[in-house]
Amino acid sequence: MDTTTRDLTRPSIGRRDLLRGTALAAGGLAAAALIGCGGDDEKETATSTATAASSSTSAAANDPRYRKDPNLPYAFNYPEPDKQPKSGGTLRVAATWDVSTFDPTKSAAGGTITVPNLIYNRLLAIKAGPEANPFKIEVVPELAKSWEVTPDGLTYNFKLQEGVKWQNVAPLNGRPLVADDIAFALQRYSKEGVHQSYYVNVDSITAPDASTVRVKMKQPTPEFEVPLASRYQTIFPKDLVDSGEIDKKVIGTGAMVLQEAVTGQRVTAARNPDYWRSKALLDGVEFRLMPDASARLAAFRSGQIDYGYSVVATKTEVDQLTKTVNGLQVNLAALANSILPFGMNLSNPKFADERVRRAISLAIDRKAVNTFLFEGIGEEILHLLPWNYVFDQRPTDLGQWVKFDIAKSKQLLDAAGQKDFTINYIYYPYSTTYDRLSEVLVDQFRTAGITLKGGKVDYTEFNSQWVGAKLPEATTSGWAALGFEANTYFYNQMHSKSPGNRWQLKDPQIDEWATQQSVELDPKKRREIHKKIWDRDLDMAYRPPLPYGYAFEVLQPWLRGIRFGAILGANSSYYDWGVQIGQTWLDK
Repeated sequence: MDTTTRDLTRPSIGRRDLLRGTALAAGGLAAAALIGCGGDDEKETATSTATAASSSTSAAANDPRYRKDPNLPYAFNYPEPDKQPKSGGTLRVAATWDVSTFDPTKSAAGGTITVPNLIYNRLLAIKAGPEANPFKIEVVPELAKSWEVTPDGLTYNFKLQEGVKWQNVAPLNGRPLVADDIAFALQRYSKEGVHQSYYVNVDSITAPDASTVRVKMKQPTPEFEVPLASRYQTIFPKDLVDSGEIDKKVIGTGAMVLQEAVTGQRVTAARNPDYWRSKALLDGVEFRLMPDASARLAAFRSGQIDYGYSVVATKTEVDQLTKTVNGLQVNLAALANSILPFGMNLSNPKFADERVRRAISLAIDRKAVNTFLFEGIGEEILHLLPWNYVFDQRPTDLGQWVKFDIAKSKQLLDAAGQKDFTINYIYYPYSTTYDRLSEVLVDQFRTAGITLKGGKVDYTEFNSQWVGAKLPEATTSGWAALGFEANTYFYNQMHSKSPGNRWQLKDPQIDEWATQQSVELDPKKRREIHKKIWDRDLDMAYRPPLPYGYAFEVLQPWLRGIRFGAILGANSSYYDWGVQIGQTWLDK
């Protein structure tokens, strides 16, 4: 498709938005499955009505929540039918992660945070569901009913909801949630684990009274409240930390109570009868752990599951599914950046020479990858850094190294003394797309004189190396952690001392800029710093970007009250169930 013809307007995050607890951004992805889409914000008028399968409603035609890009086959959201929700039934989901530690401070992987997101609540939340605009990150109350920021940006006061209780499971036994509980969880996030970078500018986290949490900053921090609303900052109880059970137990304040978690098989949860917000509509939820894509598709076709991870990857597959699933509900996921480069351990001497990294990038025929993997319905050129933080419109040129030039690639390898260059790589197939991507890159690199040796490994082995920033050499499935504010991309992923720097990148110049942007409140100045980081990342070919396909979210005709696919991965089907599970219902 011709990406140069679409004007994707850049939303911005200003000081006013920060103080009122609202953040806007553009782009995103549905996690760990090589999927995504493109869109924009309210400034672009919708050109057609949204579709849910083949149906549409005229009322949605000009509603920004249901915008459709005329170049794409489906809309980004669709309206709910005019029906009264009903209670009952168990939601069955076919998932690709496996049970891991449930301590949400330890990892951003699905096997760690998906179940806690189902059971715990967050201090704040990112609005999700059929009524949410997929092109907007809107921070809304959850455990905090309101929050205020002082004019100098140095103090955040969160007022808590009344009547919230922990689930009636030992050792919590339904006791009231108090501010000390939330302060403890946030303090732990700030001092240990993989999410500490969110708190780099935090001076103190206290509970001045039972219904107030206060966070004082060392210096103003743009968008600080946005991560607090994300899946990475769910509120867990001190009791499980003290007992050492937080790895295996999840007892929260959410709509579902964990029943069972069996490695390699299933995770089940039942309705919380004492849920503080409202009565959950579902009786329960069951995640069936099904790593085989064909098994997930077969289960979906036969109606054994209500939702499946990566059930389809292409429009052809969607078209085939609509022939057997009457009334299939389909939407696309919004996109402003990729999460998948060719991943290298940049501390390995093998990749120390920028000529080698540039040669690797030039050896990738991105047009062919887009055609082979996504039937041409994808973005061939997409940076890992979201373009909306740097430009008013999505760029269609990422510089001289994000091109296809075999002759130049060979020339650079020769100049670097690496005429016959071998790279040992690993990957985990989060979806079949990853298998196919690895196959095509092996062939393309071979043409440039680069040999990829290795291949598929299991989930635990891959994540221990990739998430732990211990990758020996390279990977074709090295996903970047999702985030919903600029620091995730311009600091967490790139600063040499950040736990989220999985590429083991150590560039003093990027470190300096990453630190500068993390405290810069002036939007214009911050954008200028982001542009410097953008340019250097591309010029040094630290993370050669790969094409990114549009995600097709498919839901059974009877699944109501739930949507996935918001910008920057803010509402991903891989992780984000708890924020919507209370309103989800089965229309059958």
